[in-house]
Amino acid sequence: MNSNEAVEEFLRLTENRKISVDSREINEGDVFLALRGERIDGNDFVLDALNRGAAFVFTSRKFNDRRAIYCQDIKELLIKASRSLLARANFDKLVTITGSNGKTTTKEIAAFLLSKIGRTFKTEGNLNTEIGLPLSLLNGRREFLFARFGVFELGTNNKGDLEKLVSLLEPQICVLLNVGSAHLGNFGNPEDLLKEKLSIFNSRRITTAITNGDDTRIREFVRNLECEKYFFGTGRCDFTLVDFSYDDRNTKVHFVSGGDKFVRLNGLWSAGQIMDFGAAYLVAKNCGLDEPALDISGLSLSFNDRFKVEKLHGMTLISDFYNSSLESWRSAVDSIKKIESKRKIAVVGSILEQGIHSGSTHMELGKILGAFDEVLFFNVDRDIEMACGTVKPVLISEDEGVLASWLKENTKKGDLIFFKASRGVFLERVFGKFMELIKDG
Repeated sequence: MNSNEAVEEFLRLTENRKISVDSREINEGDVFLALRGERIDGNDFVLDALNRGAAFVFTSRKFNDRRAIYCQDIKELLIKASRSLLARANFDKLVTITGSNGKTTTKEIAAFLLSKIGRTFKTEGNLNTEIGLPLSLLNGRREFLFARFGVFELGTNNKGDLEKLVSLLEPQICVLLNVGSAHLGNFGNPEDLLKEKLSIFNSRRITTAITNGDDTRIREFVRNLECEKYFFGTGRCDFTLVDFSYDDRNTKVHFVSGGDKFVRLNGLWSAGQIMDFGAAYLVAKNCGLDEPALDISGLSLSFNDRFKVEKLHGMTLISDFYNSSLESWRSAVDSIKKIESKRKIAVVGSILEQGIHSGSTHMELGKILGAFDEVLFFNVDRDIEMACGTVKPVLISEDEGVLASWLKENTKKGDLIFFKASRGVFLERVFGKFMELIKDG
């Protein structure tokens, strides 16, 4: 069987079936891909997938089971199959979005707006890698093949990741939200990280670049592109954020785009999320939406781990566990300053993936934390302790129960408590324990 025949057979066998690379997610009739990674070999879980009822398993080992199909390079087969599907799609516009922060939020808003004028496909969740994106395509092929618009979130952890995804998708509209310090440790220096993010504009079919006008590095690069350019930011841009404020349950935004405009967003949005709205707004306008259709009053952000605001016992609780960087911290603090409260308390964990820059990153974080009345450190990862040079926490502990108990005994009505750390710190354990204590007490 040649390469093209193998791809067609793969597409036939997986049609109308869920594909997964995690055997724990396999249900009756699903397909398991036994990918080999740096730390885990999927071939070790083939029997588990079969026992769970997998219809087929693609594996690079020989198994005595007719459902186990041998494939020497499963990753290559996955990419070729997604490329074959892309060749059959008929998008009016294909949009790709990347950045250090805000990718998923921007994707969700853009897809919400575009769905008003045509069938829209969006990548699932945060499946934005060389493996995750093809899986999202294959699992959503029914919607994907008949969509008018495609909105794709692209992630990168290492040099060259974005180039591969851009080469696969060949987007017309390319969006770069920001270039911060997230994953800096994987790139060695800020210049290489910037170069990686800018590679989103290397699509041979690019017609439109949409990016952050407040970052002079990005703006100068984009000016030399042979395509239409649109900018969002707080300075002179195509979408200029003038101001925002909060009432009890909504965010009121004043921006300029061809004149003064005012929108009310459901829920409390952070400054960073409002900028994500600005990027999505420009995407929608460039896809043909007129001004009335750009209303997003029906949209509510539902990302549980991204600046989620809750009210309980007269306190304001904000959880932000999904991502952490100096840039996202500054954005969050700018927003928190606008929320009325008697005291502001931060429960903080490390910013991960900083490599040799971890010391300077956490020293700078300590300065940012000066905006809070009280600070607690969850030091299950010790890097956060480096911030002690610039801020003095009232408590440092790796025990979620100790931190939660302090919060229960020392917080009261009118306080605002902000929980933030990188995903790998699992700060949600502290939040969960605190919620248990105050609900029971």
